[in-house]
Parts: sequence; structure tokens; C-alpha cells
Amino acid sequence: MSPPSIAAALVSLLTRRDAILEEAGRDLEERVGRGAAGAPVSSLAPLVDGILRPPPDGDPEALAAALLEHLERAETPLDGALVLLGAVRRALVRHALASSEPSGGGAAASFVEEVIERVATSLARQSAAALAEARRAADHAERHHEWFYSRLPAIMHSIDAQGRLSAVNDRWVEAMGYTADEVLGRRSSEFLTSESSKYAREVVLPEFFKTGRCDNILYQFVRKDGSVMDVMLSAIADRDEHGNTVRSQAVLTDVTEQLAAERAAQAAAAQEETIRAQREMLRAISTPLVPLGDGVLLMPLVGTVDHARAEQMMATLLDGVVTHAAEVAILDVTGVPSVDASVAEALVSATKAVGLLGARVVLTGLSPSAARALVDLDLGLGGITTKATLRDGLAAARKIARR
Repeated sequence: MSPPSIAAALVSLLTRRDAILEEAGRDLEERVGRGAAGAPVSSLAPLVDGILRPPPDGDPEALAAALLEHLERAETPLDGALVLLGAVRRALVRHALASSEPSGGGAAASFVEEVIERVATSLARQSAAALAEARRAADHAERHHEWFYSRLPAIMHSIDAQGRLSAVNDRWVEAMGYTADEVLGRRSSEFLTSESSKYAREVVLPEFFKTGRCDNILYQFVRKDGSVMDVMLSAIADRDEHGNTVRSQAVLTDVTEQLAAERAAQAAAAQEETIRAQREMLRAISTPLVPLGDGVLLMPLVGTVDHARAEQMMATLLDGVVTHAAEVAILDVTGVPSVDASVAEALVSATKAVGLLGARVVLTGLSPSAARALVDLDLGLGGITTKATLRDGLAAARKIARR
């Protein structure tokens, strides 16, 4: 029968398209139900339509190529594609043979068989080629993995289900000071400090076997020379089909120097905090505030008064006036070796600030040179009561407070 006649016979089956699809769908579902590889029933229609509308010249090779392209484009797995093709073939052949034109139906059925056979053969060839390529790729990947694992700059090891080292890379050997032969087959816990071994046994491993991973665990490993290496370890578990752990793969980061630097920084910070606290204590001692009762405070100043100490004096004095509800504050500068412009300004500023709080300042212990310096600076000494000695200042302060 000529190709045009076969094409015409196939086109005539378009009236049975729905019945063909329904029958092929039942066939597909039945075979999937018996454990065959599956494929969506919706995948049947493009295959059936492609065969029922063949090329005008009825070329089975061209039609087979078109169907193969569709399956590849749909990314249909090989097993699923073969099941699909089988269901389509059986439905089309049965309906072709059941057509009203036996000779045309037989030729159409043979044509369908040939096209399906061509597609299946092409799929099998592609599958064989893909499998061979996959095996070559797997062999290459395994060799590359071994090379990569061995030479990776990170420290790595593998542990089997019994807790023995089954693989270590070059970096591990270098960092620990052993040869691979000296460590393979030994329990990994042998290389941990007693504290890390206990921590692994009681805390890390139970959680690891439950979840299949651990991240950033701080351990201490003991090198061959007895020195300790701080490491941060992360690992994943390889499990079998039953969920049992068969091995673990771990990556270790040497953080010995980092932790040493952090400890040094913490020590430096602690020392700095100690120094700061001592400075605060010295400042408090250098600007003491003594409540004398009857609304009188005394602040004896000793030593040089710089800017920082002047600020501290001001803050302490003002807080004291408020806290003790003082009416008079005595600033005794007997112990200040010299009164220059900065000291004079600090005294005047303190006096004005205390005045804003409703209290008065009595300045005692001024030397003649200090008195001349205050006058020469012309800072405005109004509001300051000055006395030569602390005794005179106390008497004046109590008199002011009783008013």
C-alpha cells in the first residue's frame, strides 16, 4: 500500500481519537498499577495526534524523529516513554485493524508498529549511550573526588560506623603531624583531649546521629608532638537505605591562632576596663565631696587641676548640692600648687553653676599669687566668698547657711 494511502487510513482514524486515547489511558493506568514506570496520561494525546496526522509522504523515519523529539522535549524518562509508546501502539493497532477497510487498516497497523519500533530503538540507543557516558563521568568524578579530597586545603576526615578514621586528606596529616598509615583505622576520639572526647560522646554525637549533621563544633585535637590544636568542626552523615549512619564526612578549621588572638583581645579589654575603673576611682578620690551637715559641703582639691579633672569637679559638686540639698559649698584650693587661667575659669564656672541651683560657694586656701591671678584675669568674682583658711571658710559657710 502506498504511503499516501497509509496516511489516509491513519487520518480516517481521527474519528476514533477519543476512544483511542481512552483505551490507551486505561492501558497506561493498568500497567502503572502493576508497578511499571509511570507517565502522565496527558502525554498520550501528542503521541496519538502525531501518528494520526503523519507527513503527507508517509515517511516512517520522519514521523519517528518527530515523536522522539517530542518525548525529549517533554523530558520523559526512558521507562515512562516505553510504557507510553506501548499503550499508544496497542490502542492504535487495535483500532486500525478494526476499521471498515481491512487492507488499509492492516497497512496502517504495520506502519504504526514500524514507527513505534523506530522510536523505541532510538530511545534504547540514547539510553545506552547516556549510561556509558554516565559511567565514564562517574569514574572520572570518583578519581577527581579522590584527588580533590586529598589535596583540598581544608582539613578533612571520614569516620566509619564504628567511629574509626577511614580517610584523612593531606591537610589533616600535615596539621596533625602524622602519616595516614599511623591514623587510619584508629578511633577518632584518640586524637581529642579528654574534655573534647567527653563533650563529643555526651553532647555532640547523640544529636549528630539523630539529625545527621553538626555545625561549628569547637574541639581540641592533640597533635603527634603533644600540642593542642583548636578546631571548628562541621560534619554530615552518609546513611544507607534504612537510615543507618554508615560514615561521616567532616571539615575542620584550625582556629588555634584565632582563639589565641581573641583571648589576648579579651585580656587586653579586661585590663583596659581595670585601668578605666582605677581612673574613675582616682578621679573620685581626687575630687572628694564631704557633707558637713547644716547644708554645708566641702570639696578639698589637691594637685593639678586639668580640663578632665575640672569637668569631674563640676559634675561631682553639682550632684552633691542636689543630693544633699546643700546651701553652701566650700572649695578648698590649699592643695592646688598654682592657679592659672584654666583653674580660675573652672572655679568661676563651678560657682556660677552652683548659684543656678540656689546655693553659694566659699573659696578657701587662695595664696597671694593665686588671688592676684584671679584679679588679673578679670573673670568676674561676684558671688564668691573667699576666705584665707579652711577654718574661716567653715565659719562663713555655717553663717550663710543659718540665714
